[in-house]
Amino acid sequence: MEKLESYWMEAQSLCKAVDEHLKETQAQYQTLERKYSKAKRMIKEYQQKEAEHLQKEAAQRQAQEDSQASHKEETDNLQEKSNSPKLRNYFVWS
Repeated sequence: MEKLESYWMEAQSLCKAVDEHLKETQAQYQTLERKYSKAKRMIKEYQQKEAEHLQKEAAQRQAQEDSQASHKEETDNLQEKSNSPKLRNYFVWS
């Protein structure tokens, strides 16, 4: 009977140890889960900011290209006007 009681006490002690280990493991899991969620959120925010930056960059590049095309067209028009015979005669006779 004494042996049975000692086995019982040992089993209870082992159960308590396993229960404590389980609680520690669950706490670690919850901590890791929170960190994972935070990292996931931060990655999503970074990707969103990166996408916004790329869109802004593309819009700026397009605006610059449009501006350059407009300036080139204006320059070409002015050169064409300056090469016209009427304008040449105007400057020659003036």
